[in-house]
Amino acid sequence: MHGVDHNGGHDLMRMGPADPPSGGTRGVAPTAEGGERTAPGEQTADAGASDRDERPVVAYAVTITGCGESKHYSKADASNLITQGAVVLRHSIKLAHESSRYGFEMYAFVHPSARECSASLNKVGYKSLIRNTPFEGDDIKGKFLREHVDGASCCGRKEYIKLYAYTLSSHPVAVVLDLDSLVLRPLDGLFDAILAGDGVDRAEVARTVPVHDRGAFVGDKARIDAFFTKDYNMINQGHEKYAGVQGGFLVLRPSEAAFEEYVDIVLEGDYREGRGWGGK
Repeated sequence: MHGVDHNGGHDLMRMGPADPPSGGTRGVAPTAEGGERTAPGEQTADAGASDRDERPVVAYAVTITGCGESKHYSKADASNLITQGAVVLRHSIKLAHESSRYGFEMYAFVHPSARECSASLNKVGYKSLIRNTPFEGDDIKGKFLREHVDGASCCGRKEYIKLYAYTLSSHPVAVVLDLDSLVLRPLDGLFDAILAGDGVDRAEVARTVPVHDRGAFVGDKARIDAFFTKDYNMINQGHEKYAGVQGGFLVLRPSEAAFEEYVDIVLEGDYREGRGWGGK
């Protein structure tokens, strides 16, 4: 696990295979596919997804990018699989939060192409938010990324709807998970580190949280804005330093500014073949 300060470098999502089954725009206007991005802080009606009490409420977000067309599922089969995964994941989070100092609320960012097979999510404790990809593929400046983004991962550019977790600004912390995940115990240590703000003792965080590079934390007092894991399974041996972020687990501080910055990074398109963002 790694920590990130938004005022420092960014390690964006991987370009490589992963995640369950385009085009888009930035801004609030509806997209051609019917997706829409809300204004900062906008939320939908409560779907009964959380225990609203005196505890800070953490947002958990999943993304649904399609109805399994690439796997030749029927929409009914895809809907059943999505519903089952969503129910099991939410129940695991509910159990974990019974001993947590934080409440929780569930969200699903649904690409317009997945609207039909995701209709059940509002009924099983999720706030379903229809969102298109936050950029147009043709607007990416970098030639390699522009030509390959739609062939990357399981779902191409639709993978980036995960960035909308940064727009959940009514919550102090957001967690991005894939539907094939379980939460087996509270994540309070991660939430505490993010909410500690400026001057958090990162060495203490390194002692209490399983951070990958503990040495990088020693003597460093700065705000922690995100925790992430790297996707070492998606790279060839010997290229570990180029491992990208595993998009199936992110813990972050919501921020419209960070959301816009990440989208700008994608649009700049400085993704280098075999070496990742900026060749780093």
